[in-house]
Amino acid sequence: MEEAKHRDISLEVRKIIAECLFVDLEQVQEKSLLIKDLGAESIDFLEIMFKLEKTFNIKIPQREIERQARGDMKPEEFEIEGVLQPKGLARLQELLPEVDLDKWRPEMTLRELPSLFTVQVFIGIVQRKLAGTLFDPGQHNAA
Repeated sequence: MEEAKHRDISLEVRKIIAECLFVDLEQVQEKSLLIKDLGAESIDFLEIMFKLEKTFNIKIPQREIERQARGDMKPEEFEIEGVLQPKGLARLQELLPEVDLDKWRPEMTLRELPSLFTVQVFIGIVQRKLAGTLFDPGQHNAA
């Protein structure tokens, strides 16, 4: 039952991404990078999020990932002049388990974050949001 639910969510998310990016569904695989593989631009991320919210009846506030990652950290612990610091990088890795660990790198900038987003990242966000576990506030002291 749980696997069927995952497949349904996965397929719906893939369909939304394909529609927003004007690509064939077959091109939209779970490991596909939205920017590099599917040609997404920053404006496309907003449209994808809007359609996910509407389709699944959920709310995903803009910049929620960054806000949750910052949590109760001092600003300089998270990033300095846009460059992620080790604590900030570790928190983002925790919040986005779908991103392969080898894709993260020291000195990465916050602006580079969307380049790591795969279709699976969006599937995971939807699944956790539906389960009520997206960025569990108790986990990071961030409300």
